[in-house]
Amino acid sequence: MDVQDIISQVSAALADAPEKLQGLVSDPKGTIEELTGHELGDIDPSEIVDGIKSHVAEGGLDLGGLDLGNITEGLGDALENSPLGGIADTIGGLFGKK
Repeated sequence: MDVQDIISQVSAALADAPEKLQGLVSDPKGTIEELTGHELGDIDPSEIVDGIKSHVAEGGLDLGGLDLGNITEGLGDALENSPLGGIADTIGGLFGKK
């Protein structure tokens, strides 16, 4: 499975179950593996996360009724130095919760 296929599969899974975004924040590799059913092996999870962030920023991921306020407020400093560092701002900005 290549990175683009993984991004597509994870994005589709998040559209169907947006509450899984919290898992992507707390355990990117584990959540990606859970959502795809495949081990990442030597694939860098940050590549996938960056692709998902781009997908969210482009409006290609409908997160439905997910309470983004709780997620973005809860991320804060915990993500500052992680591969998901900008996802809280991206999501919050898209939904007016920045």
